[in-house]
Amino acid sequence: MKFVRAFGVLLTGGACLCAWLSLGGRFVPALDALASFLPLFGIVALLGLLLARRRGGWTIGAASLALLPVAIVVAPELAREIPAARPGTPQVRVLTHNLWVDNADPADSAQAIIDAKPDIVMLQEVDGSFAPMLAALGQHFAYATKCPPGCALAIFSRWPIVDSDYFLKDAKGRKFGPPLLWARVMGPGRPPFTAVTLHYPWPTSRDQAVRRRDVARALSRIDRGSLIVAGDMNLTPWAAAMREQDRALAPLTRMTRALPSWPRVFPVLPIDQLYAGPDWGLVSGRALAATGSDHRPLLVTLASR
Repeated sequence: MKFVRAFGVLLTGGACLCAWLSLGGRFVPALDALASFLPLFGIVALLGLLLARRRGGWTIGAASLALLPVAIVVAPELAREIPAARPGTPQVRVLTHNLWVDNADPADSAQAIIDAKPDIVMLQEVDGSFAPMLAALGQHFAYATKCPPGCALAIFSRWPIVDSDYFLKDAKGRKFGPPLLWARVMGPGRPPFTAVTLHYPWPTSRDQAVRRRDVARALSRIDRGSLIVAGDMNLTPWAAAMREQDRALAPLTRMTRALPSWPRVFPVLPIDQLYAGPDWGLVSGRALAATGSDHRPLLVTLASR
């Protein structure tokens, strides 16, 4: 019994320490990876308190201290304003899914995408075991982008794609910015809009910060009114890097509010995201059932504000 109580004390103390350290990610990027697990630290602290079985003393104080940084970061995310779509306007169903290079059941993943009946499909890591399924998706979506060798991204659409590329282009057709896949889509009942998909490195990589900065700079050079950006960003809403990106991508709004998408069996980390420009409002957003990938797909429905 004493061992259990001691273990509970260690859990509470460790969770408290990790929770507070994670807030330092704004100043020490290496600590920002801890922030991805911030809500879990709160749960662990409460579990430790339960195991310690003490109604008073420092364990309760430690649990309170552990829950404070959770509240500081999680509460603003849950209360964050997301513009709603105007009722009665045409809707666009956008599905984003990291298909994983080692997808265990590519056919199941393809069928899940088809069954969700999206209008726009934005895919990452299509260059692995899922690659043969791209042709199958092409039978259900009339339009698709082309990607050069080494590109692991794909966009499918039920509506005409009037232009696409692996780099953004200026008014004179000159390419600029980091590699990302985009498609100009002509949807019914509304002007054309641009859909962009991308895949960031892990947050522990210095390359991610560089990529985020380059993406934000590139997107600032194009019309963002009807822009949609989605993909595996390897960032959770609890990370300082995510809050930094939210500011950098303005006037785009992150339409995904803490939708856990990884790992597939018991998703706890919301690392797949979708942003949309000021022309769009949110109708709904949800994570779908697990497929053969290690990520779960997200289905976000948008409409005009």
